[in-house]
Amino acid sequence: MDMAYARDVARKAAAESLRQIVDDHRVAGRLRGHEPALSVAVRETLQEALAHPSRADGHALRDFCQRRGWTLDEFDALGHHLLTAVLAQRVGVEALVRVGAALTRVRQRLAGPAPGAGRPRPDRRGRNSASRHYAPPAHLPLPPSWRCSGCAAAWPCPTKQSQLLVEFGGTTAGLAVYLGACLVAATKDLPALPPAQARARFLGWLPRRRF
Repeated sequence: MDMAYARDVARKAAAESLRQIVDDHRVAGRLRGHEPALSVAVRETLQEALAHPSRADGHALRDFCQRRGWTLDEFDALGHHLLTAVLAQRVGVEALVRVGAALTRVRQRLAGPAPGAGRPRPDRRGRNSASRHYAPPAHLPLPPSWRCSGCAAAWPCPTKQSQLLVEFGGTTAGLAVYLGACLVAATKDLPALPPAQARARFLGWLPRRRF
């Protein structure tokens, strides 16, 4: 993806994800006053992931979260809104995978050891909070093997299947489009995978009530 297009997609997706996240009770209270800084971090991270995927480490977004002590649950909520906003830009599966991979790298660094205040604080919110019922989107695909980043199982693993239904609000058209795009990319990376098996793996598990 050329730089000009990546910059445009990053700008639009960052703006849309910010509009969504300010209404998300999981993070809205922690965001007040930091919207401009988060917008810059998201734009830089997206632009890097889309235009220079081999160098994308999401340092801008990681630094933002570390400086403000965001929990992993809070980062996961942000990641959900960010992926949804990128999906709406119709950039194709390769771009979606690039963004997902960048978010995975950021999350892994946030979860790992970090010096002093830079380390995300544990999520100690009450067990009755809504965050208890939110499944963090850590189980992301890792092309070209298409194994799960969280458990190394064939993606989407059972955990991710449940998470996707939560993240997309059920078997929505958006979820079907996302999984269909992943299916196309996976069949190119895994030519030995029979088409029927690939379709069953990526789409066959979806509840058929609304699909």
